[in-house]
This record gives sequence, structure tokens and C-alpha cells, in this order.
Amino acid sequence: MHKVGIVGTGRMGSKYINKFDILGYDAFLVDKEKTQLEQFPSKFRKYTDLDEALEAEKSADAIFVVTSPTSHIPIAQKIIHHGINVMVEKPPALDIYDLEETILLAQKSDIIFGVSEIELKSSAVRNLDISNLDVQAVKAYRLNLGKGYINPFLDLAWHDLYIFYKLFGKFKIEDVKDKKEEKTHLVQVFAKSQRGIPIDLEVAWENSYLKREWVIDTNKGQLVLNFVEDKILYPDGTVVEKDNQDKLELMIEEFVKNPSQKSALRALNILEEFIKFYK
Repeated sequence: MHKVGIVGTGRMGSKYINKFDILGYDAFLVDKEKTQLEQFPSKFRKYTDLDEALEAEKSADAIFVVTSPTSHIPIAQKIIHHGINVMVEKPPALDIYDLEETILLAQKSDIIFGVSEIELKSSAVRNLDISNLDVQAVKAYRLNLGKGYINPFLDLAWHDLYIFYKLFGKFKIEDVKDKKEEKTHLVQVFAKSQRGIPIDLEVAWENSYLKREWVIDTNKGQLVLNFVEDKILYPDGTVVEKDNQDKLELMIEEFVKNPSQKSALRALNILEEFIKFYK
């Protein structure tokens, strides 16, 4: 049985814990708030002190960090020093030096440091086949009703940029437009892959409606990725509906069984581009 841990048991952390249960993992929970831990069944070992948890759970296969982005790096580095693979939620860091340092620390320690890329496990991305299409441009939307931690770029655009990187390779951000209208905070990102494929991405907090969609221009017409319904609409009219696999469950299981640092390297590219526009 695989042993896993989680640091941070709030809204997103509770989703991880539910997946640990479904996957049958031996799991322990870490949260500085005792009352937060009390919400979960007694079958989980619980700690309010990370150092205590790391000493007691040395044989863990992986630990997931689901806390405020400002605490991801110090927590991850402490876990790496204890010889345990670690994945942090996005954004992994707010400073490029901190992220580079952590990647190097993990490499020197022969430990895997990963960054959550949950949307790569969505049905729409996993089942996408563009091998016979010439992609010319991408128009993407991630307009959310709610609000995140830092800003719409790091909390929302991050998802679309790691998908873009995975599909089309390393990219450069050419411009960012950031504006607020009443409650809505909208950010438009213009980037281009090294292969010359452009993406025009709009993300927003507290938008008046929900929209998560990619419209991909190809030589055979438009291909649509509907991330709300998690399905694909090909130019010829073919529709690939959502399959029955859970994206968070798949991401957790892959990192536990076959951990990779590729997600951290993609994160480094995104953060390098981010700091050109947000200081």
C-alpha cells in the first residue's frame, strides 16, 4: 500500500484527501489548525506540526502541498530535505530564484519535485488528437465566477499556459493586459510558442458568467475544447464526450507511481515569463 501525506486540508486539500481514500492509500494529514483536522475521519493520522509529521512518516512515497502559494517553497524544501517526493499546487512560487533553487535542491537530493498540472489529466486534453491537423492559432478563455489567491494570471492563466506548453512546447509571452471593471478582474495574455503558434488567452476573477474553452484554428477548421463539459468538438463534427476518469485522481496516482520533474520545469518557464510583466 502506498503511503502519502498532505499539507493543507482546506477546500482543495479536502479533495485530495477524498482521492487518497478512493485510491486506498495509507494517508496522513498536516494542518496547523487542529479544528481543521478534526473534520476528517480518525483513520487518517493527523499532525499540526510538519517537522513531527516528517519524522514520524519517513517512509512516505509522496507528500502533496496544498497551502497558500507563499508557503509552497519552504514547505517543499523541508520535505525534500527529508528525502520524500513532493508535489505543490500552482502557482509553485512567486519568485523565480526560489523555484530554481528548489528544483536544483531536488535534483541534488535525487528527489522528485513536481507542480500540480491537473488540467493535463482532463478528458479533453488526454483524448485530444491533433496529429493530422495543422494548428494555426489558439483563442482561450478561463472566466471564473470566484476569486483565487494571488491574481488571475497566476491562479487561472497558469492552467492554460502549462497545457499550451505541453501541446506546443516552450513559449514567450509578448504582452499582458490587466484591467478591472467593477468586481471583475480580467487579464488578457498574448503568447507565442517557439513553433510560432500564438495564443490569445483571457482569464478573469468574479466574472458574470463561467467560460472555460479553447477555440483552436486549424487547416481543417475550428476545434473546440470545452473544459466545463470536458469534451472535444473536432472540425469535422466529431464529438468526444468526457470519459469516466477523474483528473485529480489520475494526477495523484501518476505522481505516486511514476513521479516526474517535467511539471516543475514547465512551471519555471511560466514563472520566467510571468515576472516580465508582474513585479
